[in-house]
Amino acid sequence: MRKLQKIAHSNDLHISTAGAFSDSDEPRDIEYKELSNVEFMKKQRPLLYTPSHLYIEDDESELQFNFCNNPFCKWYGQPQIRYSFFKYKPSRYKLDDGGTRIKCNEIPEDMSYGVVLGNRTETVSNWSVAEEIKRLITINTVVPFEKEYNFHRPDCAAEGQTPFTHRTGFYNRGKSTGNATKYQCKVCKKITNVLPKQNENFSYNQKRNDILLRFAKAITSRTPVKRVCEQLEIGSQTYYEKLEWLYKKCLEFLDRHETQALKKLDFDQLWLNTDFLIYNLNNIRQRGKGKRLGDEGLDRKLQTSLISSGDLKTGYIFRADIAYDFTRTLDEVESDTIQYHCDHTYSFLRKNERLKYPYCPQPPTKKDEQTEAEYYFELQEFELRKQYVEGSHTKTIYTALAHYWLIRRMLNVKEWFFVSDDDSNLQNAIFRVFSKNFLDGYANYFVCQTDKSLDLEEAGKVFYKGRIALRKWGKANGYSEEESYESLGLKKLKEDLIGHDFYKMVSQRDREYPIRGHNPIMHTLPDKDEGHRRVDCITDLRHLRTDDLADLIFQVNSRTINNFFQVIRRRVSILERPLVTARGEGKSYIYANYNPKYAQYITTILRTFYNFCWVTKVNGQLQTPAQRLGITDKQFTIKDIIYFC
Repeated sequence: MRKLQKIAHSNDLHISTAGAFSDSDEPRDIEYKELSNVEFMKKQRPLLYTPSHLYIEDDESELQFNFCNNPFCKWYGQPQIRYSFFKYKPSRYKLDDGGTRIKCNEIPEDMSYGVVLGNRTETVSNWSVAEEIKRLITINTVVPFEKEYNFHRPDCAAEGQTPFTHRTGFYNRGKSTGNATKYQCKVCKKITNVLPKQNENFSYNQKRNDILLRFAKAITSRTPVKRVCEQLEIGSQTYYEKLEWLYKKCLEFLDRHETQALKKLDFDQLWLNTDFLIYNLNNIRQRGKGKRLGDEGLDRKLQTSLISSGDLKTGYIFRADIAYDFTRTLDEVESDTIQYHCDHTYSFLRKNERLKYPYCPQPPTKKDEQTEAEYYFELQEFELRKQYVEGSHTKTIYTALAHYWLIRRMLNVKEWFFVSDDDSNLQNAIFRVFSKNFLDGYANYFVCQTDKSLDLEEAGKVFYKGRIALRKWGKANGYSEEESYESLGLKKLKEDLIGHDFYKMVSQRDREYPIRGHNPIMHTLPDKDEGHRRVDCITDLRHLRTDDLADLIFQVNSRTINNFFQVIRRRVSILERPLVTARGEGKSYIYANYNPKYAQYITTILRTFYNFCWVTKVNGQLQTPAQRLGITDKQFTIKDIIYFC
């Protein structure tokens, strides 16, 4: 029997991180006061390539993502090295742009294969990546609800005994009204209630248990919060309590039917389709924090990102993460700033660099180059942010790095194929997290883009014209009119690839090396709502035969993630597209939520239903994505998830 569960807090899990600085560093404390901010930062430069440590239970991981992220560059995925035996002792990388980027150095004496492209890679804080991974693990984990019991009165002779260890020392006094077992000490006669198991009291510590199924269907049917409250005759507080409770039940369900099942599954190949969904957050002040003159700076619609990744073949969505940390307060950021002197530290060494407000402005030290006026301006903005919903937006690159690191840890895959649009943040994160896979030749990346300037009607016309042209091409080349569009499309793609080159060539030392050519090829069989689909290879696939390359490119599409995002927009009111105002003057985000925490909750709920409950037809079979992936052999219902125990 399963114990009652609760959503984990960071203190409930054995997860910790360690960065470049210790919790107590007296020499740095002295230097912070005596040196200028520039001198203080310069002393920390050698720590740029120091890995952070992430401890999950008994497992330790080293994280170091500051290296070249261009897969065509000679130094891609390589650690920093100083060539002490060469003239001038050059290094692979040098710090550039005030510490925000590293630049690849050409080392003429190094005769190994490859060409140095002078790539400039944005630096990241390894420590902050570890903190973001810790956050995503914590908010997606449930732990048993543990309660401390006192089974004895003061000075009882049986002190220390419990009914779990000394059953004969207690009477069983039946059940309480909440179906909790009651034990009575035989010595002091104290009666104590013990928490029931899940199957003993499903509705423990919650009211209106009867509305759960209707509530689950309403929130995933594009019903706004107010309408749900009206229909179910509940208050807004009950609404959010039920939302959190349903989120917890989905996490319990996923732990058994997703996490445990995927551990037993091995993939020879996996096509991972990924993208960002952007929505606007209603930025509302906390109660009692009224607007004052000059406080207009944050009163705007803030963009919030959701990153999601799924299997291109089965449509299964592995993760969906909101780039917002609702577990970290700005008071904690201020405490870390004072402890680690983050205001005078390079961005790549800060613990909270992943957050929009990575440090709290501190009074200038005696040699600080910052003026008092600049300090007060920064402090005013920081303090103003405290008046809004707790938490902070996270930078998309950090959420993406944590997202992919957890996917790699979750899945056993031999060969990876990545498909996304031409998003630099996604490419940056994938090329860093999966650098070893790319270097070993077990990862490839395709960019898939469509012409978004076309409306649906125009895209449909282009689609039909393309089908007619494809059939004419087949007839002109002697193919049967009975041949399917898929077969014709693949044959035409093979022909188109013969004269197509995805790469440019650069010469060095009488050898030629490929680089990305930004020369996509037109897919021969786009979808009806796309019009055109362009595919580009951004990793080196020149070793493949034309037929094999065509087979890969023909599979490239973005249907998996587009379908999921379309379901989100259509079914979740807080994430739907903006409405046109009644006066027709602009867009209204009236249904957008105030706290992204609830966007994380409802997205996870929707992802669970989407993967395990809702069927779609693929190759003539009606199945759920989880069935097609092979982690279950049945279609679950929403009731199965709600009453899972």
